[in-house]
Amino acid sequence: MDLANWGVGQFVYRVSLLLLYPTLVLLSLGFLKTMWHLGELVHDTWLGRSRRNMQTGRQLRDLALGEGKSLARSLEALAESRRQHPQLRRFVQNLLEELDRGTRATLPARLDHLVAQVEAELARDVNRVRVLVRLGPLLGLAGTLIPLGPALMALSEGDLSSLSAQLVVAFSTTVVGLLVGGMSYLVSIARAHTGDLVVSDIELVAAVVSMSLGLPREHRTNEPNARLEAEEVSA
Repeated sequence: MDLANWGVGQFVYRVSLLLLYPTLVLLSLGFLKTMWHLGELVHDTWLGRSRRNMQTGRQLRDLALGEGKSLARSLEALAESRRQHPQLRRFVQNLLEELDRGTRATLPARLDHLVAQVEAELARDVNRVRVLVRLGPLLGLAGTLIPLGPALMALSEGDLSSLSAQLVVAFSTTVVGLLVGGMSYLVSIARAHTGDLVVSDIELVAAVVSMSLGLPREHRTNEPNARLEAEEVSA
């Protein structure tokens, strides 16, 4: 029985050692991905500040004053403005294509479909960051516990150099994992807030187009963002 337990223990020990390097690689990739998300957050923050300080915010407010060709020109200006959020510009470009090639009878349904697509893409972007909120500490904990086995064996053999090397890896992965989780959490909150603002602008554009063309369109609830808020509370 002792031999069987020893064999199982050795098997689990060897498996854990094999998982060390994949864990370190995944943790490093998660850190790089977090840095990328931070860069995107800085860019989105700059866009939001430019919208408050420049004339781009007026494009949305002036959109309600346009009709016919004036409305079309306002939509084209929105689609071409690089200071607007990329999702808003993409939505307006798709909307202009639908207005040119679609029929009036099915336009309300296609308009709602375009809005739902943008909401789903924004929710997906936030969820990509929230994956790192959970995986960062998880990988950090795994990277901490795995080297402790070799460290204890080195301690029993009196090999202090190997012991110190294993402990350095263990504590370093803890710090990096917590850093990835914390930064990803902050980025996810900011990205969810930015998504809410973008959806609000898109809903405004869709409502103005519907009213200008005399199309029936019911008020839509922001279901994807409601799910995001629920996930934020649970996190």
